[in-house]
Amino acid sequence: MANTQLDEQFVEEQRGRLEELKQELLDIRQGMNEDEQDRNEEEQDTELDSGDEAQQMFTREMDATIGEQTERRLQDVERALGKIEEGSYGVCEDTGEEIAKGRLEAVPEAIRTMDAQQRFEQERRPAGGGEV
Repeated sequence: MANTQLDEQFVEEQRGRLEELKQELLDIRQGMNEDEQDRNEEEQDTELDSGDEAQQMFTREMDATIGEQTERRLQDVERALGKIEEGSYGVCEDTGEEIAKGRLEAVPEAIRTMDAQQRFEQERRPAGGGEV
């Protein structure tokens, strides 16, 4: 099934945007891996006090969060590129509905409609992990 709102030129432009985004995300992942290696080497050579250890723990937690977000987004980018190849770009993974062209312009890796994405994110949240 194809999204009838999208013409071939738009899809090709999106492919280019997705390829650029994929490379950016791969570069981020590579940079994070290099930073982690550098930090590990520094930690082996340095004796840390409790304040330094707390800062390191915070940095590692932040890096883990950024790494997870990068990996999730990379998966979505790769899936969107796959959907272009399949001829189903712009069709929601969950509902089969057409994704609005404006959403795809804003988020080229979108693989769900806004409503389906919100449901997906709510289902992924751990129980009791509501926002404060």
